[in-house]
Amino acid sequence: MDLITTHLNADFDGLASMVAARKLYPGAMLVLPAGAQEAVRSFLAVHDLGLTRLKEVNLEAVTRLVLVDTHESSRLGPLQALCGRPGLSIHVYDHHQGGGRAPDQAPWRADLQVVESVGATTTLLIERLREKELTLSPFEATVLALGVYEETGSLAYASTTPRDLDAAAWLLRSGADLNLVSGTLRHPLDPDQIAILNDLLQHGEPHYLDGRKVLLATSTFDRYRGDLDEVVHKLAELEGLDAVLAAVAMEDKVEIIGRSRSPEIDVGAILQDFGGGGHAVAAAASVKGRTLVEIRERLAQLLAERFRPTLLAQDVMTKPVKAAGQEATVSETEGLMTKYGVNVLPVLDGRERFRGLITREIVQKALFHGFAKRPVGEFIQTDQYRADPATPFREIEQQMIERNQRFVPVLVGPAAAPKVVGVITRTDLLRALHDDVLASARAMAKGQEGQGPSPFARRRNVRSILKERLTGDVYRLLEEAGLLADRLGLSAFAVGGFVRDLLLGIENLDLDVVIEGDGIAFARALAKQEQARIKAHDRFGTALVLLPNGMKVDVATARTEYYEYPTALPTVEQSSIKKDLYRRDFTINTLAIRLNQRSFGELEDFYGGQRDLHDKAIRVLHSLSFVEDPTRVFRAIRFEHRFGFRLGKETLALIKGAVKMDLFHRLSGHRLLDELRLLLSEEKPRGALQRLAELDLLRFIHPRLAWSARTAALVRAVEDTLDWYAIAALDWPQGHRAAPWMVYLTALLEPLPERAVEDTLTRLTAPAQVAQAVRAGCVSVNGLLRRLAARPSPTPAQVYHLLVGLSDETLLVLLAKARTESVKRLVVAFLATDRWIKPALSGIDLKALGLKPGPRYKPILRRLLDARLNGEVRTLEDERALASRLVSA
Repeated sequence: MDLITTHLNADFDGLASMVAARKLYPGAMLVLPAGAQEAVRSFLAVHDLGLTRLKEVNLEAVTRLVLVDTHESSRLGPLQALCGRPGLSIHVYDHHQGGGRAPDQAPWRADLQVVESVGATTTLLIERLREKELTLSPFEATVLALGVYEETGSLAYASTTPRDLDAAAWLLRSGADLNLVSGTLRHPLDPDQIAILNDLLQHGEPHYLDGRKVLLATSTFDRYRGDLDEVVHKLAELEGLDAVLAAVAMEDKVEIIGRSRSPEIDVGAILQDFGGGGHAVAAAASVKGRTLVEIRERLAQLLAERFRPTLLAQDVMTKPVKAAGQEATVSETEGLMTKYGVNVLPVLDGRERFRGLITREIVQKALFHGFAKRPVGEFIQTDQYRADPATPFREIEQQMIERNQRFVPVLVGPAAAPKVVGVITRTDLLRALHDDVLASARAMAKGQEGQGPSPFARRRNVRSILKERLTGDVYRLLEEAGLLADRLGLSAFAVGGFVRDLLLGIENLDLDVVIEGDGIAFARALAKQEQARIKAHDRFGTALVLLPNGMKVDVATARTEYYEYPTALPTVEQSSIKKDLYRRDFTINTLAIRLNQRSFGELEDFYGGQRDLHDKAIRVLHSLSFVEDPTRVFRAIRFEHRFGFRLGKETLALIKGAVKMDLFHRLSGHRLLDELRLLLSEEKPRGALQRLAELDLLRFIHPRLAWSARTAALVRAVEDTLDWYAIAALDWPQGHRAAPWMVYLTALLEPLPERAVEDTLTRLTAPAQVAQAVRAGCVSVNGLLRRLAARPSPTPAQVYHLLVGLSDETLLVLLAKARTESVKRLVVAFLATDRWIKPALSGIDLKALGLKPGPRYKPILRRLLDARLNGEVRTLEDERALASRLVSA
């Protein structure tokens, strides 16, 4: 039996090729392996092409397999297993060349192989039909026309060949109905398609490659379930693009669609890197286990690597080189700089060998300090990045940006005695990028004429937002920090939660500043300038600046990090702002604001943080994020709860994967407790705790810990209790303030047996104070409740002696667990009033009562306290009288 099939998610070219192949293989069965594009499904719902369901086919009876529009077994779904079966004859017809696995690389060998470069596979089969002088009915001709016209963009794609035109002409002579073809292929976008098209437009970044415009777009629109091909095709038409690469986050994967109208931009070759298939002008890939950020960065990298001109240092460097001798004085060197109009000079020794660089800034400082007559060789910089004539321009560009280096010497010869043959300045850098910059500027001017900058632009200025939402002191501090960075030759950025909350309109005075360069040196200079104190951590390149007004500024050197093993603390190295932001937990925390004067207020958004703030989504940057640091899971849930956001689908899938890997057992107790403390310190964290339970995370605190109706009710009661406490405690003496997170932790652990509670406290390495409060709240509270509920009700004095000495956290758990109003009143009375009562006589002259300090004093004082609590004495005179009777007795 012959079986004809095509690739998964069949398009019209695949379907038409199957119909054409049946004319060549009479009696063959037509079978779709799995799924078809939406337009194809709609067409098949109306027109019967005689297809057979896969489940109705006896695969053991298949002796010949005919593959059309694909030569990759990986794209055959459940039919893939057939390809390796001994004795099976395989015939292949395909026009995909270079977009996927080559036919001769397949794990099976085809008996007949027709793979040629035409616009559509249908064209190849039409040519075979014409050779055999086979005829078509008008309807068959129409079906084949659908394949040719769809795959060639109605004969307008750059991949269209004269052979495709000949094939289309033959179909028309055979009676093909172009009205049906046009009506089938051209249909208006539905509301969801329009929404995802708009999302791609909003979050697209143009790249200019040799004068060609390529749009790299991403979307997190999660309500669309149809085919993306039509949307991407429409996007390319609307924007007049040469190519589009669109990545869309779906339920548990990312779909990438590539379309190109320029054969030089081979989207099939690009998507092959993701395991995708297709050809130069149309390709697709489905990716699991990688985040949208990772995929976008990889796509941008592939575009740069494959389609950017290969420039070398020798192609862009400036020569001949102006230089200073190392014996020249500082004053003479300053004159050379002025003469040549430069700010950096290479310094050479007497044999013209390169020794280092000298900058105008260093020269001016040397002159200021009176070193005008000193040899300039004493002040040179020797640790700058260097290139040789064959160094790729891309590497030089990257190094200049990441190191903030304005001048790169190009050297030849041995490392000990190199010669300078050229230099590359920032001007050379811009000149090399000239065509791309102009093209980008023209496109932006055309696309944004009469409009403001996009609210999701990768770079926009938010100076007005800073002025509007910050106090004068904070705004001044940011300006001063930027000016200081300018004087030190550094780049400074406000980053992290400060920027996130600024854009959300939430007050956050925890200022984080990242420095490209020496962060600790900047922090020391800032502390000196602001007359502040500083705590530096040289190992991590960080420092805390404590300002006189109470503000704190965390300063860090821009750094990258790596993990020696999952759950380890990171190893850090100095890096650029972009890499520094990439190491952070979530996209919403990767936003940075430039503080240097010339670009003050410029927002940098490398990883789509603005979009996720707008979409209220929590997304990680890379797929190993939770593997490297599982505590990020607790942070994700905390932010989701705090801001009312939702976990992105890929992020949620990665969390579930981390749970299955049991990585949380490797976390140290104190790190786990720190994350629990932060999560439970959020306002009303009941939803966050429930989320922990939904994601099966409670078992990593203790295997028997679970979320039940009882726990939910107790946590809800704790919320109400803490609301009362927050108001009642306003008038209490300082030092009497419960830690709400400890109350919530106690409520969470309360259902556990006593031994399990102890095991949990040991697992979390809880400090003694925390352990004592939790232990009392979980173990002792039930006995106290029974005694407080006893009949007759205990007197205030009895309640006092029962509860005195317990922490506020334990008392609040007691109040939350109390079921009767009478018990609640007793606990509230103790918390709010009775525990503050002291006998008035406790401070008088004991000799007046004939009482000397000693063992008799305490019981008398306690009896006086009980009398006050129980209302037996109300005045000082009553208390004196009682004290006298007690002394006499």
